[in-house]
Amino acid sequence: MPFQAGNQLYKERGPRARICAQRLIAELNETDANNISKLQRLANALLEKALEGDVAAIKEVMDRVDGRVPQQIQGDPDNPLVIEAITRTIIDAGHSKAA
Repeated sequence: MPFQAGNQLYKERGPRARICAQRLIAELNETDANNISKLQRLANALLEKALEGDVAAIKEVMDRVDGRVPQQIQGDPDNPLVIEAITRTIIDAGHSKAA
């Protein structure tokens, strides 16, 4: 399956960024004589570095596999953010009580 960009920012940055991203995607999908894509070779190279003990490569692999670790939201201790209530109302337009 060919690689496709799914990043919303790529879509919002305008025509020049889209052209660059489309060219990179086309390059990543190109295959060699053994039918191995550049994207596969790139992933293999990253995995090899991780297996050799490269901490940055290990982190990148884990971020790609498990997702990035969520960042804790920190506020100002002198001015704390307080959420009093979050409510959700579901309205069924097909069964209106007004008649």
